[in-house]
Amino acid sequence: MLNQHDARHRELALKVAAVFDGLDVITPLQDELPLNIEEAERIEDEIVLRLGGIGAYKLGATISAVRATLGLPRQFFGPTPLNRTFEDGAEIPANIARQRGVESEYGFRLARDLTEADAGLDEAGLLAAISTVHATIEVPGSRFSGLGAHGGFALVADAGAVGSLVVGGGQPLGDPARLNDAPVILEIEGQEPVQGGGAIIDGGPVGPLLAFVRSALARGYALRAGHVIVTGSCTGYVEVPAGKRVTARFPAIGASASLRFAEAA
Repeated sequence: MLNQHDARHRELALKVAAVFDGLDVITPLQDELPLNIEEAERIEDEIVLRLGGIGAYKLGATISAVRATLGLPRQFFGPTPLNRTFEDGAEIPANIARQRGVESEYGFRLARDLTEADAGLDEAGLLAAISTVHATIEVPGSRFSGLGAHGGFALVADAGAVGSLVVGGGQPLGDPARLNDAPVILEIEGQEPVQGGGAIIDGGPVGPLLAFVRSALARGYALRAGHVIVTGSCTGYVEVPAGKRVTARFPAIGASASLRFAEAA
């Protein structure tokens, strides 16, 4: 039987799941909010059970300064539903784009399923299980009034701030060290490009992968061949004006990803 504390957390999970694919905003009650990251992850797991198939995983707080700002002890992840995982050039539907900020991220596609037997995988073994590295654009999302509006633990509980993901071109992984210092350029029509790179992520773009895999497997998530894992923003969070085309370019892999936000009806 659920105790009162757990029951309140489950109520929050049900509220978030109910509005996940709409534009309604939730204002959580104070006693529904998680007090630590473990509680936040349990709320997230309850939500994800109700969202259908997973197409990708986004990692969050993979930069130490971001973790400090959010008050989080470690990185987190958000399972991205299949219906929110798009191909290059997509128009993102208005009902899943409450916020219109984007992040340019390297995405790593699994070549095989990872199972409980891979819980002890080392970095070399994990890299061998990755087929290709891709240009991606993540659109973080919140069911609350804004991203991080109720603090870092609530952001994790809000399905890991999952919005949507666009997966662009890619190439075989090869030597991942080439990704660390290469530039990443985010272009928005009518604006000056924003330049960044993978070195800002702890350990570079591949640095957060192993901790993610161990955490996801321990929590019972399925990591399937074809899933794409994005490991953190190379260009920060950038707001996009309505109707403007966004393109993220990744010269290290000779690839790009682009999207546009659909206008609300």
